[in-house]
Parts: sequence; structure tokens; C-alpha cells
Amino acid sequence: MAWLSVEIEVEGESYRTPPPVVLGRSRGAGSQDVLAVKTPDEKELYVFKGVYARWGCAGNDTDCASRRQLEIAVEGDVVVVKNVGRASAYSQGRPIDSVILRPGQQLELTLPGVYTHDGRKARIVIKALGAEPPMQPAADTLCTAFCEAWQIIRQLYDLAKDRPLITTKQAEDLEHLLNIFKGHFNSLEKIVARVNPDFVRELVSIRELVELLLPQLRQGGLSQAVDKIVSMHNEMNHLRQMLSCRC
Repeated sequence: MAWLSVEIEVEGESYRTPPPVVLGRSRGAGSQDVLAVKTPDEKELYVFKGVYARWGCAGNDTDCASRRQLEIAVEGDVVVVKNVGRASAYSQGRPIDSVILRPGQQLELTLPGVYTHDGRKARIVIKALGAEPPMQPAADTLCTAFCEAWQIIRQLYDLAKDRPLITTKQAEDLEHLLNIFKGHFNSLEKIVARVNPDFVRELVSIRELVELLLPQLRQGGLSQAVDKIVSMHNEMNHLRQMLSCRC
């Protein structure tokens, strides 16, 4: 059996996934919120790095992104894109409510409050890709899961490196990212156990660091937390090389 998949492209950065998914605003690691692909229950699958999402509209201001801005689902043999946010999404200058995409078709649009970091309205393209095989080769499946976790650990590392002391706000951002990483890491552990069990033991020390880090961040042990994040980054990088994953 095969299923329809979509590719969501934001300013040239793309993410491919089978629906149903949500595209909308999510809490960022810094002062700005981000645009993310999420599951229907709003667990983050992918964060687009080249844009930010405005929040907090008031009065006549409608240029802000909702947490659930677009819902993308499959109905029969088509992909249906619905705008469910508070403000309108636009395609070719016209507001959209619902658009049907058949395999091979695409929708170019702008979302309220979604901008590039240099202040331009972000260009977003949603493509219906048609039928995909239900399974990837084992090595590809493993590296896909690893690279999703690696993206988050890189964000954690970038926040923590060269900062022996971090602020309370930065600690909150680290905890948020760490919880996202934990979800990806859980998936990675299951795939490694199925696809390449010889590497399960390599994940044990990383798992232990994750479990130690969360309570340390909540209790204010920030300098120790930074050391553990650096250790996690180094161990994940070593594992990336052993798995020959190109992230």
C-alpha cells in the first residue's frame, strides 16, 4: 500500500511528510517564535530555521500566526489544505479557506505574521507529491530519525556553548528544546533497536545525560547543565560518524 505525501517548502528549506500535519507558530528558543510542522496534537516534527512567526495580535493588527494556521490532510486521493488560523492565509493575493491539491500540484502562499529574518514576507509552497512507498530502506530510516534528533542537539549546543553562565530565560529555552529532543530521541532509540541493535549501547549514556539534564535545569544547576549539553553534542556527533549519517 502507498500513501500521499506532501513537501512543505519555506524560503527554499523543505520538509517532506505524510499528512495529516499542522503548519503553525511554535515557541522558539530565543525571543522570536518559529514556524513549525507539527502532528495533529501539536508535537513538533520540524522547525524552519529561515523564518520567524509573529504572535500577540491586538486591536486592528491581524498580521500574526496562529499555533494552528494550516491543517494539511488527505481526503480520498487528494490533499486538502485548510486555513484554520485567526487571520487569513493568502495565495496570489487572495485569501484562502480550503484548497484541494492533486498529486503533482502545488500551492504557493503567504501566512500571516511569517517573515524572513531580514523582514520579507516568507514564501511558502506546499506540494502534493503523490504516492510514496510505505517504507524507506533501513539505513535511510535510521539516518532520517538521527538527523531529526541531531538538528535539535545542534540548537541546544548553539545556545549553551561558550556560556558558563546562562540566564533563567535561556534555561527555559534549553528545557523546551530538550523536551523536543527527548521526543526525537525516543523515536531514534526504537528505530536503532529494530534496524541496527549493535548501536543501542551507544545511546545509553546519551539517555542518562538527558534524564539528568531536565531536573538540573529546573533546579537552577545551569553550569553543570551546560557541561552535559556539550557532552551530549560530542557523543551524538561521534555516533553520527559511526552511523555514516550525513546531516
